[in-house]
Amino acid sequence: MLRGQRIGLRHVTEEDLPWLKRTTGDPQLRGPFLGSRMLAPREVDRRWQENGFSGEDAERLLICHLLDGSVIGDVVHFTASRYTTAREIGWMLADVSMRGQGLATEAAALLVDYLFENLPVNRLSCGMTVHNHASRRVAEKAGFKHEGIQRGIVFVNGEYVDCHSLALLRSDWLAMRARTA
Repeated sequence: MLRGQRIGLRHVTEEDLPWLKRTTGDPQLRGPFLGSRMLAPREVDRRWQENGFSGEDAERLLICHLLDGSVIGDVVHFTASRYTTAREIGWMLADVSMRGQGLATEAAALLVDYLFENLPVNRLSCGMTVHNHASRRVAEKAGFKHEGIQRGIVFVNGEYVDCHSLALLRSDWLAMRARTA
């Protein structure tokens, strides 16, 4: 497990499948900024059987509260483009009572460190709807810089919406680490 101060990141286990089925099958838990499309329980099982949610193209890690070990959300990273080493990342706190406490920021920072320390990537990117101010703050606190707005890029609740596009380069990450060392 990757450990932060209050949360940790770990791979999905078979015991986590009921949690994944509940969170991917309940749009209310994901909030108003992610798509409302539900993932069927059998699709969760299929992905588990296929690669345990951990492969070269994509990986899902669970966010666990270090006090009691409870799963409160997840982070993901996946190939951003076929022709680059860039990765796109995302995060979600399913436990609404845990939002607004800096836990997503801690999870995003742990994921950023994990990726730059373990993969030969030069660029990480993330995006969120223009109305998702909390996620933009998470990204900026993790060092991401705003690069622009992508118009009509994601389909949320029956309409195409614009998204902020943010990125973090390895050189930016190294500079941040040098400042905090």
